[in-house]
Amino acid sequence: MSRQTSNNPSGFWKIILLLIIAGTSVLSLSPVSAEKPFVTIVAQGDQSYYMGEPVIFTGMNTDSNSTYLFITGPNLPDGGGLLSSPQQSPVNGDPGSFTVVKTKPDNTWEYTMYTSGFRLDAGTYTIYAVSQPETKDQFGNSTTYGTVSIALKKPFITAEISPSSISKGVPFTVSGSAEGNPETIQIWILGKNYYSKAIESVNSDASYKYEVSQAVTSHLESGQYFVIVQHPMENNTFDIDVSGDYVRSLQLNNGTNLFRISGPGSLQGSDAAEALVVAFSDPSNGDDTYALIPFQIDNAVSSTPQAQPTTTTPVQHQTQHAPLQYAPVGAIALIFGIAV
Repeated sequence: MSRQTSNNPSGFWKIILLLIIAGTSVLSLSPVSAEKPFVTIVAQGDQSYYMGEPVIFTGMNTDSNSTYLFITGPNLPDGGGLLSSPQQSPVNGDPGSFTVVKTKPDNTWEYTMYTSGFRLDAGTYTIYAVSQPETKDQFGNSTTYGTVSIALKKPFITAEISPSSISKGVPFTVSGSAEGNPETIQIWILGKNYYSKAIESVNSDASYKYEVSQAVTSHLESGQYFVIVQHPMENNTFDIDVSGDYVRSLQLNNGTNLFRISGPGSLQGSDAAEALVVAFSDPSNGDDTYALIPFQIDNAVSSTPQAQPTTTTPVQHQTQHAPLQYAPVGAIALIFGIAV
C-alpha cells in the first residue's frame, strides 16, 4: 500500500493571516498614549532687528486657548516684562498682567511686537510663550512653554562729502547710509552767515545721496562749514527741527525753543553746530542721532567744476610747450654754420 504526500500552501498562508489578525486585535486592546501638549514660538526674519522695526512672532499651542507672552533681557525686570510695555512685569496667575494672544482653531497664534518708543538697550532678549499665566520663577515640570531669542540693534547713520576739498562754486554731494529703515533723513549745512536744512529720502538698501549745487556754493563765503546729517531713529520722527528762526525740541515740554539759528542774535558756524550737537546729545530732546562732517570752502572760484564720483567724463588738459625746449637744436645749427 503506497502513502501519498500532498502539499497544502493555502493552509500555510491561512495560519499567517490568523496570526496577523490576532496581533492586530492585541494592539487594538492596548491603551493609546496621547501626544504631549506643546507650545512653540519663532521670530520671522533673521532674529536680528533695528529698534523701531516691528518683530512678528508666530507659533503653536496645543495646550490652551490662549498664549501668554513676556520678554526678558538687559535692564528689564527680573521676572521679565510685557511685550507691549517691557518695564511692566507680569504677575503669576493673573492673565491680565501678561501679553495675551488667542490661540486659533488650528492651534496657531501670531503677535507683532512694535519696538519703537521702548527705549530698550541694544542686546539679546528672550521671549517666552506659555500656555498658562505663569511667570518664569514659577515654572514647574508641568509648565508648557517655548522660547526664542532675538538681537536688538541701535539704528545709526554714516556720512561723507565728495569731493573732500571744495572751492567756491564747486558742487559737492553728501552721501552715506542710514540703518534702521528710516524713510527720510535731514541734512543741515551751517557756516558763517549761512544755514540750510533739507530732507532727503533713504533708499531700500539704507543708502542716501544729497547734492549741493554749484548755484548754492557760488554764494558761500570762504571759511569753515559743517554738515550734520540727522537720523530720526526709532520713532521715525525728527524730534529736533526748525520753527521760524529757532531750532526747536519737539519732545521737551511738548515743544521748546533751544537757540536762534537765523536773524539778529542767531548762532552761526561752529557755535550753531556745537549747539545742535548738544541738543542731539540730550535725551530729553528725543532719540535722534547724527553724523557730523566739518569742511572748508576756499576763495578760489572754479570755472570748470571738479568731476564728481559719479561722473565718467574725462577732463581735457591742454599741453603748453616750454619756451626753451628747442634751444639745443638751435645751438647745434649755430656751431655747424660757424664750421662751414
